[in-house]
Amino acid sequence: MRRRTASLLGALALATTAALTLAGCSSSGSATPSDSATSGAKVIKVGALTPGNTNDGAFNQALADALAKLKDEGLIDYELRDQMSDPAASEPVIADFASQGYDLIIGHGIELGDAVFSVAQQFPDVKFTASGGPDILDKFTDNVETWTYDTPQVGYLSGYIAGATGVSPIGRVESLELDFVKATDAFFQQGVTAANPSAELLPVVYAGSFDDAQAAAAATTGLVGQGAKLVYTTGDGIATGVGSAAAEAGVLSVGVSSAAGEAALANNVSTVDLDMYPIVKAWVEEVADGKFGGKGVTSTIQNGGIVYAPINDVDGKVPADAVSKVEDVIAGITDGSVTIG
Repeated sequence: MRRRTASLLGALALATTAALTLAGCSSSGSATPSDSATSGAKVIKVGALTPGNTNDGAFNQALADALAKLKDEGLIDYELRDQMSDPAASEPVIADFASQGYDLIIGHGIELGDAVFSVAQQFPDVKFTASGGPDILDKFTDNVETWTYDTPQVGYLSGYIAGATGVSPIGRVESLELDFVKATDAFFQQGVTAANPSAELLPVVYAGSFDDAQAAAAATTGLVGQGAKLVYTTGDGIATGVGSAAAEAGVLSVGVSSAAGEAALANNVSTVDLDMYPIVKAWVEEVADGKFGGKGVTSTIQNGGIVYAPINDVDGKVPADAVSKVEDVIAGITDGSVTIG
């Protein structure tokens, strides 16, 4: 991603303009009184940005849901801007949040990392988070905590669920040929093999975007034409296209988000997803306690940051023992008896 180097003066000027003409949508929540709020505990003011739509039922919505829950608990007041994938649009918004005295600014998505670090240098007293692949973890600073999710766990568990169906061949529709996406796919293949060594894996197809549902639908249709009986996707906006095309073809899916609708979900076996609440709550508490900064954090199955939807038997197409197999492998991942990688 291109790193912008606007000066503080320039960033503030852009921020003023952005406040009037922001391209993205926004939502906000005012803190509801609660025990913590009424007892005098500080309500943390959070500004947050997502690269895509916060109703995607996946990555972007995971943050929106966490913020809403923390607001309901009286711990935060927040403003959320979505569709902020373009650094030219996101950096002025981040600078605007910082200049307005927000306590914590969350950049949720690899597209926002450069903008977060650029603005964070200009506002050393404001706390920020930046997300990306595993390589971002050691890029933390005194006022920026970095975050990622456990790629091996997400990939392996998704693959194991797909393999536990006993269905073959299996197709995959991924987003972009980024390192962490390719790593997720490698661990997906490992999980499939662990659950069903005889499963056939068709070559992966990249949609070229996190959100291009039309391209993902076309890729799914192509895989079905090659014989795929199950198609896996990594979520985000492309999951809508995968889910609709898979349902139309009458094949199973794994990884489809709730945004795809009931018809698509009816054929979706399960989805491994993020729960951002534990991580965001920890950030908020650290800011409140004056202990924020200087580390990277990872969402895992163990800390509740990685979750999965209950197994759907899809009208008997998924074996009854799939549930217990998946539960066993999750227990193994949790206690370390299942080795990934």
